[in-house]
Amino acid sequence: MFHFLKKISADTKSLPIGVKLIVFVLFLRAFSWGFVDPYFSIFVDGFSQSYTGVGGLISILSLTSLLATVPLMRLADKMKDTVIMRDAEVIYIFSILFYLLSAFTGKLSFLVLAFVLNGVGLPFMVVGAETYIRKHVKITGQTKSFAFYTAVDYLGWILGMLIGAFTVQYYGLKLMFLFVLPSAIAGLIILRHIRERGLKSMLWGFRKYFHNGHDFGLIYENVKKLDKKTFFFLVISFFDGVIVMFSYIFIPLFALSINMDLKSIALLMAVMYMPFIFTFFISELTDRLKRMDVIAIGLIIGGVSFVFLSFLVGSFWIAILATMKSVSLAILRPAYNTMLTRLTPRRNLGEITGLNNIAMRLGFVIGPVITGMIADRYSIQVAFFAIAIFAFVLAATALSFKGFEKLKTENICVVQKSLP
Repeated sequence: MFHFLKKISADTKSLPIGVKLIVFVLFLRAFSWGFVDPYFSIFVDGFSQSYTGVGGLISILSLTSLLATVPLMRLADKMKDTVIMRDAEVIYIFSILFYLLSAFTGKLSFLVLAFVLNGVGLPFMVVGAETYIRKHVKITGQTKSFAFYTAVDYLGWILGMLIGAFTVQYYGLKLMFLFVLPSAIAGLIILRHIRERGLKSMLWGFRKYFHNGHDFGLIYENVKKLDKKTFFFLVISFFDGVIVMFSYIFIPLFALSINMDLKSIALLMAVMYMPFIFTFFISELTDRLKRMDVIAIGLIIGGVSFVFLSFLVGSFWIAILATMKSVSLAILRPAYNTMLTRLTPRRNLGEITGLNNIAMRLGFVIGPVITGMIADRYSIQVAFFAIAIFAFVLAATALSFKGFEKLKTENICVVQKSLP
């Protein structure tokens, strides 16, 4: 055990200082949103009191994120990633102001504006961070770097939730958005001190690369030429997005429907996301396994958890099974992100990061709407079961890729030549 922990410590120390600073900025962001996110869907429920309505409204945020991700596919390979992230922090500040206006006026128009701004800021932050990591970490260290990034990000989120659980009674749901402002300002200061090459202005980047539709055409051509296994990993990313947004929106509402109070809901969400803190440990344990097997295991665990959620009702079982669902994602993410990086030429890392985020955000958009409609028409338990079926189908597909893990880095170069 000591040797295992020592190895993790060594792997963490070996990460570039820029990567560590990027991850710290994400930690601050996640910590501040931890005060908000357990109650976000409950807050939105005040504007539309149905599963479909809440899912549809929050999908505005996700749809905006999806649209904003498209130009980033080109810009991320040319821009300074820290500049993209700094612009995201500025956008976050304005989105928080509109969230506050919607809270105190009760006007849906302010909430929609907040969703749009938040939707633009989110992919700027995520694509900037993930592209920076892909560019500055060697292929052999990709799994550990993404595991470190995921673990620290969720650690901040969970700490925010735990503190928010015991303090929300003093400020209520209207003022919870104020906690995001200090982290955005701190992020702006930290990101200025990270050095890298690339364009320094998003406006200049748009003027240079988006004066016509040529680049969008190239993106479309690149998507058509994707290797089928790369496409499969993007489908898993889509599934990841469906699960994340479904859990984020509907588990708090489901908990509220069985009379859990705000404190208990925040604690439930903190427990649910706890496995992500151990992503780094999980990646060390699974690093010796075939990655397609790891992906299949993660999908099966997720499917089983949703099967049980479809008929076991009660705060204890919700906590256990929701946590089990998070274990599946903690296993999946480092594995499929690593495979995407291995199959992608270095010159297209920003583009594959963008495609990965588009796939996940399609899950964010489509997942809440469809599952919300299922929940309203039938029940939330039927929606749980539908997601379980999706997971099992993907697991079977992963296991069908026999021999794929035998590919070595030098063999993958052949695949890369077929990509643009």
